[in-house]
Amino acid sequence: MTSDKAPTPSPDASPESRTDAMPDAAPETTRAATPDHTAATGTTPEQTGPDGQDAVAGQPEADATPDGTHADKNKGGHVPPRAEKQAAPVPPAGQAEKFFQALCCLGPLVLLTVLAAQAWPDFWQGWRGDALYCPAEVRNIQIFLHAQQDGQWLAPGAGLAMESAAGLAAQWPGFTWFLASLAALLPPALLFPLSGALAAALALLGVWGLSRAAGFGSKAALAAGLILLCMPIFAPLAHFTGPAALAAALLLFSLICFCRGWQAQRAWFYLPAGFVLAGLAGLTGGLFHLLLPLLASALFLLWRATFRRAQALDALTGFVLLLLLLALWLGGIILWTNAEGYMQGLFATVRQWHGPVTARWWLPLAVAGLGLVPWIGMVVCVSWQRVLRSAWSDLKASRAERAGSAFVWISMVLACLLSLFMPMAQLQSVAVCLACLAAPLLGKALLRLPHLGSRLFYLIAALCLLHAGMALVAASFGFSLDWMARFFSWPLSPEQREMILGLKALPVLGTLCLLAAVAMTRFIRRDHPGGALLFCTLVAVILTQPAALMLAPELAALPEAHLSRLQDIRMPTMPENAVTPAAPATPQEEGTPPVPAAPEATLPDQAPNQASDQARENAAPAPEPAAQPEAARPETQPKTPQAVEPLPETAREAGPEQTTTPAPAATPEAAPQPLPQSEEQENAPAAPSSAN
Repeated sequence: MTSDKAPTPSPDASPESRTDAMPDAAPETTRAATPDHTAATGTTPEQTGPDGQDAVAGQPEADATPDGTHADKNKGGHVPPRAEKQAAPVPPAGQAEKFFQALCCLGPLVLLTVLAAQAWPDFWQGWRGDALYCPAEVRNIQIFLHAQQDGQWLAPGAGLAMESAAGLAAQWPGFTWFLASLAALLPPALLFPLSGALAAALALLGVWGLSRAAGFGSKAALAAGLILLCMPIFAPLAHFTGPAALAAALLLFSLICFCRGWQAQRAWFYLPAGFVLAGLAGLTGGLFHLLLPLLASALFLLWRATFRRAQALDALTGFVLLLLLLALWLGGIILWTNAEGYMQGLFATVRQWHGPVTARWWLPLAVAGLGLVPWIGMVVCVSWQRVLRSAWSDLKASRAERAGSAFVWISMVLACLLSLFMPMAQLQSVAVCLACLAAPLLGKALLRLPHLGSRLFYLIAALCLLHAGMALVAASFGFSLDWMARFFSWPLSPEQREMILGLKALPVLGTLCLLAAVAMTRFIRRDHPGGALLFCTLVAVILTQPAALMLAPELAALPEAHLSRLQDIRMPTMPENAVTPAAPATPQEEGTPPVPAAPEATLPDQAPNQASDQARENAAPAPEPAAQPEAARPETQPKTPQAVEPLPETAREAGPEQTTTPAPAATPEAAPQPLPQSEEQENAPAAPSSAN
């Protein structure tokens, strides 16, 4: 059978298929054009997008052929081409997109490499001894050093002052145990910088593992990790010594174990491990991290109508291990430690965690939303028509074959609801958990963006970089800084204004943000989300270098920043233990031997006693005057005018009225005689006269 009209060459024609020369032979020569192969595979390699998606919007994948025509399933012939009228052909993938697809094979190694590239300045500064710590880090480090000295590992911070240790998340023992395990392997200079980086690495692996456990695929898992590294709320955690990243990591690992364990018939490893990790997360971050995995598991079993799965022996074993872990910790505190104040300070925030929502219930959600910028803008770029069209079928399917996605969504919604009841002391840890739970969902949504949605989202990201760059550059000039302060209604003191104008790293960071915004709009193919995501990761790594190498040393030179080095942090904790034994050893003991050696009248004996009088006022003013007349002569008691003149017997027997009456008569007589002797005697009568 021949055609009267010459065939039109197809733009996708290749010498192997030879569709331009023999159009009738195309179903025979091309393997993807046969009806049997089309029905079996459902798509062709040329028109299949990432993750098996249809590259041509609105066309079923089973009908597309390489030459733009569509196979007739009944007759095996051809129908007039319709793909060119409905959608444009898919542009070929660029080099960045191909590189992203190749990196998916490496998985977490890529994420750890990017994290090391962001955190290496902290290792270098810590090795040199120039690592800087903010006040929040200083409190965490002081609690660990105090526990290391006193051995209070079950109740860290129990011996510190209540105003510096009560109500803090670092007072839960999980982070202190983590630092103690690292202290046995690392030198002190690298202990605290490396602890923050390792905690962030564990959280990063937890996000990648949760994406794989939910069944999102390797590409979505890599995208979730890269998005998390570019988030403003997570990127500083690698440089922060605190329990927020570690608590989030333990929470994510617990969710991974529960996601895999509840879907299996028997899970003797995942379910016990999930319960134990939930307990450790609670001992690190608080009640939020303990309750979220347990409540998410209960709602997930109710959603799948398999609540009897919780009565299995492996689930009961895990729950018993959780109770045993918490009981051992509480029992150890009650039996082997004296930490009443520790328990009161630890559960001070628990008493606030009841009743209606707090006045600022929206604050954790707002902080998490700002920390997700610009990735939260992906919500407006998703094809909601496609999502809503398949929403009901996806919900029904999530109860069986796609249950991992439902578990992540349940955990995310439940975390948002629990954050409404959390006190302000757990604001940072709750916001970090919300960001980590949102990362797998954002990574999956990024790869499924349509071409127009992908271009719009990265345009929003470029605008965010543009505004951030302009703000940083404007902060380097006085007139623009004053205008921004008036515009945002944020008045600056003269000291703060001089401090901001003196930071030379701000214009460098602003210039880099402006260049990144221009490059994203002009030189990056924004319709390929994977390749553009790699460029965003590169920008995040570049911005970290001047922030760590230039901005931090400049802030350390300013007293308003309150940054401290490790050698300065050790001082506040060491004297606390040294003050208590030094209190009994007052200078009075040094002044008492020469006093009885001079058996003279009371008037010339007042001069040597004035030096010990000033030392007593500085060292231990209260208890010493009452205890001294028992061991010393009445001449050695010049602390108060009541005890200067009377004899020891009269001072004990007589009341306060008899001791105070002769004092005014003795002080005027003592005034004229010591004046010509020395300068010390000039000050001697001044103390009794002022006391009178």
